[in-house]
Amino acid sequence: MSQQIVDLDVRDILRKKEEPFPVIMEGINKLGEEEILQLHATFEPTPLLRVLKKKGYDSIVRKMEDEADHFVVQFYREKGGDNSLPYWHIDNRGLEPPEPMMRALELLDNESGLAEGVWGLEIWNERVPAILLPELDERGFAYDVDDKGNGTVVVRMHA
Repeated sequence: MSQQIVDLDVRDILRKKEEPFPVIMEGINKLGEEEILQLHATFEPTPLLRVLKKKGYDSIVRKMEDEADHFVVQFYREKGGDNSLPYWHIDNRGLEPPEPMMRALELLDNESGLAEGVWGLEIWNERVPAILLPELDERGFAYDVDDKGNGTVVVRMHA
């Protein structure tokens, strides 16, 4: 799997009032071309978004509902095409049906940014999600399916 989401949680560092920047940059510097750094923080790190944008990283931020101070940021490099729309990424490989479809539908149904066209969703599946595609049509989402031929099917969807 060349596409991976690499988790980095700096919330404890921030709660101790310590500086997480070196740890974050170490994580960024270790990323492969198709890897995504998924950063957990206690606030939306706007200055970091600008710094990493200058280094060629696009980003998307979600405020998580589980805790008042839980923000998740994904940093990734967009490859060609129109990168004006940020994409949230989920890796469904290795999950048994219907979990991949349920994870995608949960985001589509509960994240206003998706419904409003503020951001898109990119899912990585092991096969074409044949049952999900009619659901996307019914909900009015556009999508592209890209079978990478290596056990990964990428589906990008947006309002």
